[in-house]
Amino acid sequence: MVSKRSVYIILLYYNIYNMSSRNYLANSKCCNVRDQGPTGEQGPTGPGAIGPAGVTGDRGMTGPTGRNCMGPTGPSKSFIIDHPTDADKYLVHVCLEGPEAGVYYRGVGEVTNNENTEITLPDYVSDLARDFTVQITAVYDGVKVKTYNFSEVEDNKFTVYGANGKFHWLVMGKRHDIVVEVNKSDVQLKGQGPYLWI
Repeated sequence: MVSKRSVYIILLYYNIYNMSSRNYLANSKCCNVRDQGPTGEQGPTGPGAIGPAGVTGDRGMTGPTGRNCMGPTGPSKSFIIDHPTDADKYLVHVCLEGPEAGVYYRGVGEVTNNENTEITLPDYVSDLARDFTVQITAVYDGVKVKTYNFSEVEDNKFTVYGANGKFHWLVMGKRHDIVVEVNKSDVQLKGQGPYLWI
């Protein structure tokens, strides 16, 4: 027996997914490949008007999947997590996207000698990524606005220079190069519906 809570979760995701797919298909940027996607497996029986097909059946999340449209602008990749302070709500988040295979590390540091401090990243970072960029954001102490400078990342470490004070740091790197703009005739797409990859 499917609980009302489970059905609500599935319905909520179903509505979000279908809204994204409809917006995607309605966009004139979508290409002309419009073959019907595969029908999903039979879903659980839902209450009342949902009927025996369930919410994941013929018209559900794994049913017709956006007509296999392969346009350049797909729907946002959304997912649901529990609300941390309100048990009656969910949080809907989406994936951050960009034209690179990127990684990031962040944290808090402090200069205590009026000169500098060293920030150490995990020991595997230099073997995982390269082309690092560093961002430093000073925390205002109510007395003076501070500016911090920093060194390049070397051997999984970098140094922050400036007066005594706290700061937040963010390091971003690139795992590997990717071809961002590809010819459709040169690649074979994987996946179904609007969520496609190479």
